[in-house]
Amino acid sequence: MPFVVIITGIPGVGKSTITRLALQRTKAKFKLVNFGDLMFEEALRIGLVKHRDEMRKLPLEVQRELQKKVAEKIVEMAKSEPILIDTHATIKTPHGYLLGLPYDVIRTLNPNFIVIIEATPAEILGRRLRDLKRDRDVETEEQIQRHQDLNRAAAIAYAMHSNALIKIIENHEDKGLEEAVNELVKILDLAVKEYA
Repeated sequence: MPFVVIITGIPGVGKSTITRLALQRTKAKFKLVNFGDLMFEEALRIGLVKHRDEMRKLPLEVQRELQKKVAEKIVEMAKSEPILIDTHATIKTPHGYLLGLPYDVIRTLNPNFIVIIEATPAEILGRRLRDLKRDRDVETEEQIQRHQDLNRAAAIAYAMHSNALIKIIENHEDKGLEEAVNELVKILDLAVKEYA
C-alpha cells in the first residue's frame, strides 16, 4: 500500500534541513520529491519560466494544471517505494494565497501524514535574511505568522480530503534541530512495515 508523507512549512522555517537529516536516519528508504522542483521542471520544459521564483507569478490556472500533472507523476512513484513530498501548503502570490495542494491534487496524492514545520516569525525572518541564495519577498513578522496560520488551516482541509494525520514539528533556535529531526524520523519509520 502506498505510503506518502507530505512535509510543509513556509520559506525559512528549516524544512529542507530537517528533511535531509531525517532521511539519513530513517529505517525506511524514502524517495524525496520536491513538489516545486517537479513543477519547475515541467514549466521550464514547456517554456513558461526561466527561474524557480517566477513560478508563483504564473497565472493561477497554469499553476493548477502543473500541480495536477506533478501529483499524477508522484502517485506512480509511490506504487513502488515510500514517498516524502517536500512542498508548501500555501504559496503567497501577487493575488493572494494559492493552495499548494488543491482538492484534485490532495485527492490524487492521498497522503498518510501531513507534517508542518513551524518556528517563531522572528526565527524565520532571521533565517531568510541569512539565505542569500533565494529571491524571497520581504515580509513582516505579522505576515509570516499569518502565513503559518494559513498553513495550519490548509493542512486541516487536506486531511479532510485524504484522512491523513497532521503532525506539527517545531524548529526553534533554542530547542535544537535534533529534536525536530527525531520527531520526523518517528513518522517516517512507520513506513517500514508497509514496504517490508
